[in-house]
Amino acid sequence: MREPALPDVTAKRRYVADLEIGESVDTVFLLSEHHPGKTKNDDWYLRTKFSDKSGTIAGIMWSDSGAEEAAKNTKEGDHVRVVGVVDDYQSKSQIKVTLLGRVSSDSIDPGVFLPATECDADEMYDALLGIIGSVQNVHLRTLLQSTFEEPEVAKLFRRAPAGIKLHHAYVGGLLEHTLSVATLANLLAGHYDSVDRDLLVAGACLHDLGKIWELAYDKAFKYTEEGRLVGHLILESNWLARRMDEIEDFPAPLRSHVLHLLASHHGRFEHGAPVQPATREALVLHYIDDLEAKMGAMNIAIDEAEANNDDEAYSRSLGRWVLKRRWNEVEE
Repeated sequence: MREPALPDVTAKRRYVADLEIGESVDTVFLLSEHHPGKTKNDDWYLRTKFSDKSGTIAGIMWSDSGAEEAAKNTKEGDHVRVVGVVDDYQSKSQIKVTLLGRVSSDSIDPGVFLPATECDADEMYDALLGIIGSVQNVHLRTLLQSTFEEPEVAKLFRRAPAGIKLHHAYVGGLLEHTLSVATLANLLAGHYDSVDRDLLVAGACLHDLGKIWELAYDKAFKYTEEGRLVGHLILESNWLARRMDEIEDFPAPLRSHVLHLLASHHGRFEHGAPVQPATREALVLHYIDDLEAKMGAMNIAIDEAEANNDDEAYSRSLGRWVLKRRWNEVEE
């Protein structure tokens, strides 16, 4: 199938967040979900989700609009030209698609399609390196510096999201999340005298390192094959175990404690942790990471409420309704 032409590039782009009910659409989006099927009458349909950096909108394409051909010639992760009309489906906007076709990614600006942190990545990375430089234990500082000053790690860590949907699911999200966890670890280590500050900070900096290999984030956020089969806990543990073995005279007991921080930071078996936190540092790291993730999920829900002009939004991650307004914004 010949790739359809791009829409007029001189026209102002309409982002997902800008679309209104009844509006005609002729825009390039990222095809983030792709679910073909057939009706009881054996007619093709294609349910989709289209994304750009502002958000995601559902789409539906029926047989009389060419759903069969579109389903066979497009796939998740493609950039696609979408022609249709925004309508209301179960109180949510969706695009009723009349034309859907893949377009070449060569002329596409990826920054249009992937949400990104509002913070400066270089400034955040410098702040993380500053925390790392304050670590007094020479073995841990060597481990951290040799990891985060490696060019490929530095490149990937600046771009990677911290997740697909639940929290910090945007370019630079992993760096933003890690810096926040490391900052909180530094603060709490000053409060709990019994906690080894250097070990806790090291765990905070390294706890999600494996996500740079677990997740793909070039066109769309998804799991790599290695990420699905192995997961970030094992990926980072194996990588850092080799790195510690390369550092001269790295103490074996310290090596075990670092690996325990990585293995236990999810906290519970049902949350994917192979072991539960068994040291002070591991317990504190788990709760810091959990708090940071939950705050990220709450911010997502509040942003959703804001975008929909609602007072509240339901967070599946938190399992509750979240209020948008602060106490001093409530009308008497």
